[in-house]
Amino acid sequence: MAPKKQKETSSKSRGNLAEDEALDWLKPRTLLVPEDQEEVPEAELDEEVVRILTTINPQWVADEVAYHYGLNKFVVKPKPSFGKAYPLYIYQGTAIRKDSDEAKAQIAAGYGKVGFDDAGPKRVKVKKSAAELEEEEEPEAEAPPTEETKEEDAADEEKPKEGGEGKEEATADDAAADEQTEAVADEGAEEQAPEDAEGQETHDEEVIEIKPRVKKLANQFNFCERAALTYNYPKRSVDTQTVPPPRANFGATCLQCIIFDFYQEDYARKQREKEEEKPKRLRKKTAKHVKSAQQIHDEQLAQRIREAWTILERLVNQNIYDEIAQDYRYWDDPSDEFREGMGSLLPLWKFQFEPMRSHAVCDVQWNPHYQDLFAVAYGSLDFTQQQKEGCLCLYSIKNPAFPEYSVITESPIICLDVYKETPYLICIGRYDGNVCVYNAQLTLESSHQYKSDSVRDKHSNIVWEIKWGARMIDGEASFFSISGDGRVVQWAVMPGELQATTIITLHSSVPPIPGPDGTLLTVNSCGSCICFHPEKADIFMVGTEDGMIHTCSLKYNRNYVRSVQGHHMPVYRIHYNHYNNSIYASCSGDWRVKIWEDGRDEPLFMFELGSPVGDVKWAPYSSTVFAACTADGKVYVYDLNVNKYRPICVQAVVSKKSKKLTRIDFNPKLPVVVCGDTKGTCHVVKLSPNLRVMCRPPKKAQVVDQRTLQVMKLDKLLSLVRDPPFQTGVVDEKFDDD
Repeated sequence: MAPKKQKETSSKSRGNLAEDEALDWLKPRTLLVPEDQEEVPEAELDEEVVRILTTINPQWVADEVAYHYGLNKFVVKPKPSFGKAYPLYIYQGTAIRKDSDEAKAQIAAGYGKVGFDDAGPKRVKVKKSAAELEEEEEPEAEAPPTEETKEEDAADEEKPKEGGEGKEEATADDAAADEQTEAVADEGAEEQAPEDAEGQETHDEEVIEIKPRVKKLANQFNFCERAALTYNYPKRSVDTQTVPPPRANFGATCLQCIIFDFYQEDYARKQREKEEEKPKRLRKKTAKHVKSAQQIHDEQLAQRIREAWTILERLVNQNIYDEIAQDYRYWDDPSDEFREGMGSLLPLWKFQFEPMRSHAVCDVQWNPHYQDLFAVAYGSLDFTQQQKEGCLCLYSIKNPAFPEYSVITESPIICLDVYKETPYLICIGRYDGNVCVYNAQLTLESSHQYKSDSVRDKHSNIVWEIKWGARMIDGEASFFSISGDGRVVQWAVMPGELQATTIITLHSSVPPIPGPDGTLLTVNSCGSCICFHPEKADIFMVGTEDGMIHTCSLKYNRNYVRSVQGHHMPVYRIHYNHYNNSIYASCSGDWRVKIWEDGRDEPLFMFELGSPVGDVKWAPYSSTVFAACTADGKVYVYDLNVNKYRPICVQAVVSKKSKKLTRIDFNPKLPVVVCGDTKGTCHVVKLSPNLRVMCRPPKKAQVVDQRTLQVMKLDKLLSLVRDPPFQTGVVDEKFDDD
């Protein structure tokens, strides 16, 4: 019964409490439900939703970026390093350490002692000592007044009556004197006995002591407030009165042509001013060279007559060499049908320049743009009887009698190269180590357009080969030269000059040689030829006189990328295959021609021709045909697809007793080859049909182009020649079977 009674009493007390107005918070709450509220099941209502608070702000930018004008893109700003801590907010405060130089300077200057916000000095009452009071109490003995003093006193009394000026000056002086006097409190006065102090209270007077108010520092630690102490200079202004400048309203339309005309006028005016600044004697000389209108008309007329004579000369030569022109155009050797795998060379024209009969053809090259034009460099390869001058000639097969362009040089020309982008620019390397650039469009009066500096920028030995390279970053044309001094130099064709940069210096494997004074002299390797990769403009190969073939890079000039002992004598020429850039051929004075593949130390093919090989070139129409010329006057043509061991054509072009073949080159479009000899003669020969056989497409793939067929033909040939890859375990299995 006890629990029931307890329940009843509790329920009653609960109701009584609920009825009480003072306890409204114990009343049951009624929830107001809106009409459009969705009904949510109890399971979802009882489900606990967990919310995790983190310190990571999703809106905060982790990395700041900035625009880099050099790279033309946004780059990430580097974050400041503060050890293991990472700053979220940095604020430059005003507190500095008291022991720093800046704080010491501020304290010495007085800042921090007197507050700028305190108005006026602080007045302090000071009590005077007894000795001072006695001195003040004892009056000085006054002298009896005389007549003079009486007059002065009367005058002093009359002055204030005359005006207020004297009074103001006196009061001002007194106030200044009072401010300057400072009373010093006596320490002993404070320690006096109280009875003494009471006796002297009547005699003490209040004295004002002026002390600067001291402003407290920022805090009580070893810091003080940063301040900037600067001087405010007084402002001074100087005014002058002038006549106002004249004004006028101007309006015009600004076009690009108008701006160009103004620039041209300004440039001409500056040129005239420069001419006027020159001495009169120099101006007279330049005035002599100025051509009159009649002279210009005569030159134009002579040029028209010269062009007419050129056309007439070509017509006469075509009539003279009509049979050769017909053979070049239409005739093919019919004997090729009866001898499979063998061909012949048909002699066509001989090009010779009469003043260069005693010179040798040191280099020859077909023009990449004009298929009937080729350039010839005349020099000398006999260094015991070296010629004093050289010649650069441009021949056309339309006129075998005389060169289209010829210019005599001061030194024999050893090498040349025609620029593919602008075929009228020809760079040459000379016997004296200089390089030049000739423009065939200019008249012969201008001679070379660019020339290396004979004192500062030049090779110290013969320039053996020269090659045009890719354009530089700024757009200027550039070419490379290799010389016997062991340097590969890049020449940048700048406006009006050539700038030389040494790319790499060829090092020899010979150890340093001791000199006369005991120093060790390093021996450079003599470069003899250079050849650039057809696709990778920064990779080039260099041949040396000790038979080495080095692969180099323009990006790394301290050492070679790769080196191969190619020959036992000087390497004369290196040439890349037109269809596979990893295959190249090299020839040397050791009578051999070798076919190489990048990455291999041993040649794929090796041919011995029985005489020093002066030049080797891959055919532009076939991936397996190459030609070489030798010192015994013969031209060898090989087709690796037909015969891997013997040439398909051996033909003597000149007599080996009197002449030697030096250089050879394939025409890029026509089936002709040009050869140069040591007597200044260029021989143009035609390839027979067996020497220029093209690939036939298979029956299943008739649409395949010729270049793809040539690449497939070379790949098939290389797969037969390359060494089989070494497989681990094959040899062991063979011995186990035995």
